[in-house]
Amino acid sequence: MNNAVNTDALTLCLTPHGSLVLRPTDDGSALDADRADRIKAAFARGHGHGLLWLGAAEVGTVLPPVFAYWRQFGARFMTALCTKPAAEEGSEVQPPPPPANSDLWSLAADAPVMPGAEYLTADVLHTLWRHIGEAFVIEIAESGTALPDFLKALGPAWNLVGRVHFNLAENRRDEDAPFAFLATYTSRLSAHGKAQHLPLGQALREYAGAANQERLLSLLLPVQRAQERCVWLKQMVDAGELFHPLRWSVHEAVRFLGDAHELEQAGVVVRMPATWRACRPSRPQVWGTVGTKTPSELGTDALLDFHVEVTLDGQALTSAELKALLANTSGLALIRGQWVEVDRERLVRTM
Repeated sequence: MNNAVNTDALTLCLTPHGSLVLRPTDDGSALDADRADRIKAAFARGHGHGLLWLGAAEVGTVLPPVFAYWRQFGARFMTALCTKPAAEEGSEVQPPPPPANSDLWSLAADAPVMPGAEYLTADVLHTLWRHIGEAFVIEIAESGTALPDFLKALGPAWNLVGRVHFNLAENRRDEDAPFAFLATYTSRLSAHGKAQHLPLGQALREYAGAANQERLLSLLLPVQRAQERCVWLKQMVDAGELFHPLRWSVHEAVRFLGDAHELEQAGVVVRMPATWRACRPSRPQVWGTVGTKTPSELGTDALLDFHVEVTLDGQALTSAELKALLANTSGLALIRGQWVEVDRERLVRTM
């Protein structure tokens, strides 16, 4: 099927046989040239490829209503793909099953005014879903990559959907527990292409029942792997504390920071406070300078002219601030209104 069109004023038309094709339109809803070219190229391979592209790669972009409707359908496929139970290692990734027939009828009823809308039924949507799945199988095989890399190439945010996130936040109003912890999961992307976070406890309710047990176990599998590496996490899971917000002390935040790599290796997405650069708190830097003064003669005077300075984000610390850092034993210190990661032994050695 070749749907090449030489104009950027396009719309999608549903034929009596249930094919979705690009057609010129004079309703003024033109796409920008680059986006139009990408969509044309995808639909030139068939409507399954076109819908896969719309749902995966055009999420968060501004599209005319008809394109936005079909993007939503493609994005629903992508969401189902990201949230389906993980395949066994070494096995091929299979497309997700279609939504229930009642859901497909609801989707058909929500369609905007468009050419061929009278042909839109649940059966047509079921067939289109199958064609998206066929296109997915072809494209992931062509890419020669695993599913995470394939998703990343289409849109990095898709790699976050269907995953558990451990979120650490600052809570400055609580001196005893200046941090907060919340476990979330992402069920879909928003209309703006951002991952939508829900409390992890809601997954227990959303996936309640035997029909969704496999999906729930797949979602929580990274947590199971992580608790084998982190004793404190196992204690949280056993106590049921993982499924609601927690007040955390500095000690608990430091422990979390120290195990962040282990959590990520297990498949949990770790999110640190937004103000922490590169997902770590700032660290003090020690600088030494030699020979800032003009020596009276070469040799001993120059060697004795040695100055050590400790800075934070390029600004020198005062003697009082340095004293507070050296006295810190927790691993995190609040300096100048920001949390600073402190390796006391290393700091003493370098000074």
